[in-house]
Amino acid sequence: MKKIYTCIDIASDTVRILVYEYFEKKYRTLAVSSVRSKGIKHGKIVDEDLLIQRLKLALDDIEKRIGIKVKKAIITIPAFDTECSLVHGNVPIVNDEKMVTEKDILRVQNSVMQGVMPNMELVNITPIDFTIYENGSEIETIHDPKNKICDRLAVRAMMVCVPKMLVASYAKVVEACGVEAIDLVLSSVADYEEVHDEDMDKNVSLIINIGKETTTLSVFNKGIITNASVLNIGSKIIDNDISYIYYTTKKSARKIKENFGVAHPRYANKTETYEAHDVNGKLVKINQYELSKIINKRLVEILNVAKNELKVLTNKQIRYIMVLGGITDMPGINFVLEDVFGDNAKTYLMNTLGIRKARFITISGAIKYFVKKIKLRGKEYSMFSSDDVDGLIHNKTKIGKNASVLGRIFNYFFDN
Repeated sequence: MKKIYTCIDIASDTVRILVYEYFEKKYRTLAVSSVRSKGIKHGKIVDEDLLIQRLKLALDDIEKRIGIKVKKAIITIPAFDTECSLVHGNVPIVNDEKMVTEKDILRVQNSVMQGVMPNMELVNITPIDFTIYENGSEIETIHDPKNKICDRLAVRAMMVCVPKMLVASYAKVVEACGVEAIDLVLSSVADYEEVHDEDMDKNVSLIINIGKETTTLSVFNKGIITNASVLNIGSKIIDNDISYIYYTTKKSARKIKENFGVAHPRYANKTETYEAHDVNGKLVKINQYELSKIINKRLVEILNVAKNELKVLTNKQIRYIMVLGGITDMPGINFVLEDVFGDNAKTYLMNTLGIRKARFITISGAIKYFVKKIKLRGKEYSMFSSDDVDGLIHNKTKIGKNASVLGRIFNYFFDN
């Protein structure tokens, strides 16, 4: 049966909503909305009313696209003041067969929650391994204890917590828009879920996500998050430099960066120019090569700050570095990564129809992580009722030959 999932990703730059259909182990984009954020600075909510207005705009946009109101959603949470703790727990196996079930696995994971501090909120528990015991003796340590015979089950896990006030502020905004927060997913974990591969799962890796005002570093050891940090620097400093040097508005500077900018002089055209108006209305001609040097300087600065912070986060050798964020869609970014990190850093190419931009990595990964989690628990879940799904199918019959591209895609999803 087709399942439909929704995620809300609130960031300093934009508020994003994604609706995915999951069927036969494949994800299809049903709708996506992205509106400029207001009321949030450096990843923290400073004006709830302004942010609620922006989120409602995005929700209304989604409703117009699919004809159904979003009532439930996964919420991404930024990695501010994240605490990653190695924890242990154990529970007796009480059923007559002494066989480990999904419920027992869930019980033993929940047994570690007593270690959560009162001012912190648990957002993630990742099992590292399980140990089964018989008559007080250790039998074996395994990754999947399901259907094993024993009288006690123990777990070693990584528990991830963030400040309770941070979670409460995000949940309050979402609930004020009439949406129930079904689950919380740490943005770092969501990023990893989207971009990881077999090599990353076997080694120590680093994810650097460059946002508008912040840059998030997340360290993973064999797929398990071990530390995270949020730096107070982001791609906005590039906009500020462009605005200052060419005497343009910040809005115009951003447009210049996105439409004409390249990340490295090696990729730039020395003769190509772009015309824009400064704050006095005077026409300014911007050379792409000169612009690339401005952008490159700031990108190198951001990455070097991240490189220095990495020394604080871990003393392990990093085998793989993945750099994410909307800025990584810029041509020439790989030259910058090579200059700073050598050949073990790369970007990620989104290839999902409808969301082929780097800014959708986190929101896509959050849904995939949620689906993986409920499957491990042997559960099935959809954020839209069967009546809603029927309504979606009914709505597609209203899409005619002159429908939008999105409408035709949506029609295809439910016909196949």
